[in-house]
Amino acid sequence: MSEELKVKLLEDILKTGFPLEMEISQKLRSNGWRVSNSSYYIDMDENKGREIDIISSIHKNKEVYKEIYLEILFSLIVEIKKTEDKPWIFFTSEVHGPIEKYLPKDYVMSGFANKPHVINRLLRKNTEKVNTRIGRNFYQGFTKNGGRDDIYKALSGVIKATYHFMENSSAKDNNSVDRLIHFFEPVVVIKGKLFETYLKEDGEQVLEEVNYIQTQFNYLSPNYSDGTSSNKVVHVITSDYLETFVIERKESLNAFFEDLVNNDIH
Repeated sequence: MSEELKVKLLEDILKTGFPLEMEISQKLRSNGWRVSNSSYYIDMDENKGREIDIISSIHKNKEVYKEIYLEILFSLIVEIKKTEDKPWIFFTSEVHGPIEKYLPKDYVMSGFANKPHVINRLLRKNTEKVNTRIGRNFYQGFTKNGGRDDIYKALSGVIKATYHFMENSSAKDNNSVDRLIHFFEPVVVIKGKLFETYLKEDGEQVLEEVNYIQTQFNYLSPNYSDGTSSNKVVHVITSDYLETFVIERKESLNAFFEDLVNNDIH
């Protein structure tokens, strides 16, 4: 291969999203996460298979009785986007009321003696809390008429993928004697600038660059009408913030697992 051809191929490769996906995968693996690239899910609106960039998981297990195990699988469902030339902007406002102050917890489980209220309490105690402000709407900068398509596709895609993998998790309706929980979080990682804008009490519009936003995304269609895909919160983070994000998630998972064992609800 000539040097000229090699240079041209590298330039062409760098224009795609694959190097970014490799970079994100490497960061996840180096922090102890298992990575599955280019998994497929069924988009029930289109009745076709679609690709999700990464499913990244951590598995915890412990024998709680003789030959009976407590197992937890925590999966990030990750969509990756390059956005250097068109920053993402989210319109945020403060959370209100007790419901908004708790992040929705997406999980399936089996083998427990009907104690979801205890599991929910331990999840709220040990896992990520809602930020002071949460995303309500969004648009992509420097697009005509406040373009939203790329952000909408990323958010709806990661919600649909999360729904698919929840429905097909081995922890759902499992008939084994083990205690199983599979916990999911939808995540969009961007390579580029991320901003939030909000109103101060005096009406001044504030614009700030951030590295992490929790945004509401209430997706609903005739094919997703059971409510499990609506009222979701998607975690939108920059690639530079990814390592901090996954370290915090790993720590919270370990705390939740230990609390679950110590509360003897298995």
